[in-house]
Amino acid sequence: MGMVRQWQEFFHGNRYAESYMDALPDFVKLAQSYGHVGMQIDKPGDIDGAFKEAFSRKDDLVFMDFVTDQTENVFPMVPGGKGLSEMILV
Repeated sequence: MGMVRQWQEFFHGNRYAESYMDALPDFVKLAQSYGHVGMQIDKPGDIDGAFKEAFSRKDDLVFMDFVTDQTENVFPMVPGGKGLSEMILV
């Protein structure tokens, strides 16, 4: 959903449609409901410890939900119909 929001920001004048983030499921509980391990990481300082725990669970499927600012963008991105030499880096 973040990528949809980003495209709407960059190429559609911030006209947002169907890119809401507040109604996403609880991914930790969803993973657990299927018998897997779910972890939510919401602070940068918790990342190393979370990775250590996840990698120590060699026999488990671990789903890690990293909570980020909803307005963060992901780079690089290649606009539709453009070549790799035309990617947006920042």
